[in-house]
Amino acid sequence: MFYVMFLKSETKEVPTFQKISFQEACERTHELEHKYRQQEKRASIDFHVLNEENQELYAGTYQLGSHFAMNLLDHIKKQLSQMNLKPQQEAIKQSFLKKLYHEVPYRLHPEAIEFPEEEKAESTLMTGTSSKGGDTSRLSRLHRKMIYGGSALSVLLLSIGCWTTVSASQQQSDEVVQLQQKLKEEEKLTNLYETALLGDTEKAIEQLSKEKGKQGSKVQQEIYMSLLLEEKKYKEAVKVGGKKKVEDRLLEKGDVQQLKAFQELFPSATGTFDVAYLEQRWEGVLSQKGVRMTENRQRMKGYALLRTGKVEEAKKQVNHLQNERIHQKIRQYELIQQEIKDLQKQIEEEQQKDSKDEGKIQSLTEEKQKKERTLSSI
Repeated sequence: MFYVMFLKSETKEVPTFQKISFQEACERTHELEHKYRQQEKRASIDFHVLNEENQELYAGTYQLGSHFAMNLLDHIKKQLSQMNLKPQQEAIKQSFLKKLYHEVPYRLHPEAIEFPEEEKAESTLMTGTSSKGGDTSRLSRLHRKMIYGGSALSVLLLSIGCWTTVSASQQQSDEVVQLQQKLKEEEKLTNLYETALLGDTEKAIEQLSKEKGKQGSKVQQEIYMSLLLEEKKYKEAVKVGGKKKVEDRLLEKGDVQQLKAFQELFPSATGTFDVAYLEQRWEGVLSQKGVRMTENRQRMKGYALLRTGKVEEAKKQVNHLQNERIHQKIRQYELIQQEIKDLQKQIEEEQQKDSKDEGKIQSLTEEKQKKERTLSSI
């Protein structure tokens, strides 16, 4: 039997840090997907699929209302279908999907569902590997600490989780034996990382530094860098991951104080840009030159242009981005901006009349002020 634990969520309509059956998770996401599509809302939910031993078999991010999937089963199926795997790995994937299908009634199978609309949109996923889960309190504490390290752990999740479910029947394969050996090494590293996140970070940093940290695999470097950032050891983190990667990771975290501390050690136009954005100093964002413009920073600049009333410039800035939220904000901004202009025109026309209706003027003014507050909060 499989279970699901929802972790970080942008909606309160799913239970977080509670282990529920895979069927219940599919039921809930199915209902919420339909609801969010009708309301034209979106919400992001991080989730883990666990087995009965609390081992993580899959991790990802479900986008409610994105039109990408109809429920959690459909989401996982579509994401796995996008992965290019070797024949043996493909067989494992199919076995995993088959077991998931058996967990839910036919009415929740993607093939049996027809939503009113079949529009597709992008979704985000952090697909990964397994680590030994433990109880819900350990997982919840781990997740709260995975601000930096989640992406590193996720690199391990699918391969470990799936291989452990079928390895017993493939003991004679040399390839499987090699993978099992690799699995043991990865599990050791993952357990070390989990131990660190639950309170012994210094020990993990010391061990990773002595063993493989700086010259290790990409996953090991990610974990090592994440732990260093957790301890605010920015110089050491830069030596491991490089200034650009650390800078981007700190921006993802969104902690302006840490960004400022890093900026003091490694000043740059990009860092100044990031700090200004998080502090909502829009003119400061737009005044920066020589910024390393990732896709995320292009979106940020577009939003700063929008907040300063430069709507057409904002459109041009984000026109090529596949980010529905910023495009939606621009449309909303334009709509409310026009409504404010219309209200102002009505106020002026009423004021020019010989017999002014002060009550109407007051009502229009209050409505205009309400729209202006909405505009400033977009």
